[in-house]
Amino acid sequence: MMAFLRYCLNQPVGIAMTVRAALVAGNVAVLFGLALWLGLDGFGGLIVLWGLALVAATCLGFGGPLILLARLGDGAGMHPRAVIGLCIGWPVLAACGAGLALRLVWPELPWLAVLAVAVVVNLASCLASILRALGSVHLSMILRDGAPMVALGAAGLLLAEPAAILWGMATGLGVICLGAAVLVLSHPQRASVISDSRPGAGLAADLWATTVLGMGLAQVDIIVGGQFLTPEQIGVYALLRRVANLVALPLSVATWVSAGPISAAHTARDTAALQSASDAGARIALLPGLGLAMLSLLALPVLAIWVPDLPVPVLLVLLGGTLVQLAFAQGMSVATLTGRGDLAAGARLAGVAGYVAAVVLFAPLDPLRNALAAALATSLCAGLLWLWVWRSMGIDTLARPMRRRAWQLS
Repeated sequence: MMAFLRYCLNQPVGIAMTVRAALVAGNVAVLFGLALWLGLDGFGGLIVLWGLALVAATCLGFGGPLILLARLGDGAGMHPRAVIGLCIGWPVLAACGAGLALRLVWPELPWLAVLAVAVVVNLASCLASILRALGSVHLSMILRDGAPMVALGAAGLLLAEPAAILWGMATGLGVICLGAAVLVLSHPQRASVISDSRPGAGLAADLWATTVLGMGLAQVDIIVGGQFLTPEQIGVYALLRRVANLVALPLSVATWVSAGPISAAHTARDTAALQSASDAGARIALLPGLGLAMLSLLALPVLAIWVPDLPVPVLLVLLGGTLVQLAFAQGMSVATLTGRGDLAAGARLAGVAGYVAAVVLFAPLDPLRNALAAALATSLCAGLLWLWVWRSMGIDTLARPMRRRAWQLS
């Protein structure tokens, strides 16, 4: 057994899964720690602002992280000015304009703090995409998925008010991004993908729409739910959703590990290699995800100790929605990395519309109905994207247990 474990940890996917597991465990610990430190009411108010900041980051980012991952990952490279514009130039300009407008429309919210967080979160994601293209898979995951939550947790321990916590988080993550930028500039392979001889890159509307709608779909139940549920209810809901999202841990690993092979297969116009890369990523996501779903169910007694009136049906519904996403794991990666961002954007738009329709149908909203609306929305998005990719590209992104094992990607 120990020999098998050592073998798995020495494989590229095993290492990536271990890193991702550590990140997710750390993120969950930060959120539960903040809930204990701030109380469920204070945590609920903070988590709604955090959701707004994440959505704002994708709106201000103009699809930068996905554009960088696609353009640098396929070997085409980009001019330094284009990289700087996507990482910091355009987002800062957009944040200035958005800040002036939003303070007039909705003055009671701390928009400057929200937008400051949005700019640095987008910067971290862009730098993570560059590091991924340079071959630093694990470091890129740590920067994109771990650094923001570490900064948020540190700020939450030092400060009390939600707006002050956001400002502290933006400052801390900005310092981390400076260190990551130094790593990019000093990387020996940087000139191979970012140099004056490389072409510039304009904004890709489909990738931008995909990113905005993806984050909107991921946060809409928190943002909308926060307007109808009490701070304590949305705080508990956010914690349960984080537990359910543990099941999606392998999905992120599959996305980052398979990005290179998918981009390379698309560039080479090799349909068989593209299908193989999709199959490999789907297998990485499905089986470990099923195991994590079982572990989440086993953790219910522990959660019930802290939250006596634990809404178990809410967690079960959220787990079901996450498992559907795992079954259609690779649709988003294949679509966005092969120039079919329009399919991804359309599916995510359908998901957001599905959530809104479900909220109207299920009104008045409570935590269980909010969870049902969110699960239906994500399932609709995943199913439609699988269907459209299959029909338009001939690539089946559905994870099926009978497929050949594909744990290792070349």
